[in-house]
Amino acid sequence: MSKKNLITSALVLGTLAATATPSVVSAATTDADSTASDTNTEQVNNKSQDNKENVIAGADVKKADTTVANSSIVQAASESPYAAARATAIVQAASGLSSSQQQAFLNEAVPMAQKAAAKYNLYTSVMLAQAILESGWGASTLATQGHNLFGIKGDYNGAYVTMPTSEYSVSKGWYTIYANFRKYPSYYESFLDNGDKLRNGVSWNSSYYKGTWKENTSSYKDATAWLQGRYATAPNYASSLNNIIATYNLTKYDGSAETNSGSQSDQKGVITVKNSASPYVRLLALQSDGTFSLITNRALGNNTPWQTDQTKVLNGHTYYRVATNEWVQDTYVVK
Repeated sequence: MSKKNLITSALVLGTLAATATPSVVSAATTDADSTASDTNTEQVNNKSQDNKENVIAGADVKKADTTVANSSIVQAASESPYAAARATAIVQAASGLSSSQQQAFLNEAVPMAQKAAAKYNLYTSVMLAQAILESGWGASTLATQGHNLFGIKGDYNGAYVTMPTSEYSVSKGWYTIYANFRKYPSYYESFLDNGDKLRNGVSWNSSYYKGTWKENTSSYKDATAWLQGRYATAPNYASSLNNIIATYNLTKYDGSAETNSGSQSDQKGVITVKNSASPYVRLLALQSDGTFSLITNRALGNNTPWQTDQTKVLNGHTYYRVATNEWVQDTYVVK
């Protein structure tokens, strides 16, 4: 590894193998789909197809961000050496990102998480916290190369990313293999896969994650408590998610995209843009609080047609999405 402060961590959604050095963190966890291994070997064999793993590899540490380091995520590390290793991995992964990079991740991920959460009646805040925790704010190699935020194995329409990951067996202990992980065209498909997992469970129990469903809970904390010991066996998994949700105020995204900071809906079609006072139309970026900010280095030429797939109504104006997070106000749309 030639890059300074390179982080290599294999987070496999659960109990951690507590190994750490000053410059490299290696952590491995077992998925909830294998928590019953000591009581029913046959059942575990049937569950192997449901195993999910998350890999953080190749995240360059460029700027220090002490937000997570100062939170109770690290304080919870005192619960066990396994928790300490996970907390260390989380802190080091996050330390390579500035607050603006974290916000950029949210700008892209929030609308997709909201849409997936609405489809399966789940908490957007919980899905976002899981994605942040398990992909290091989208900075993991798996996330950057495959838009895979939750470490789901296999392929997506034949597309996959091959990564080293840790496995555990009674006879071998922890050992490293290379496995294929799903490669998605965008974060949305990754959120959908995770939502499908939480709503439809595992092969041996379709209601395994029923405690995360909105209709079965009174708040997101009920959902995170249910995930601990099922989705992940780390003793501080719920508190880690809760701290991320509280620190970054992720509850403001709960509910569907249509109910947060103005109405938003799918609206496929073609619009033509025009600015009578200029030869071009400036683009806007949707912020985490539901408002828009000007994009200074991008614009559209007058009288050009653009495909749009979503609209958002805010303060009496309709905004049309023409790219992942690029919008045009109705003032500059030819009727």
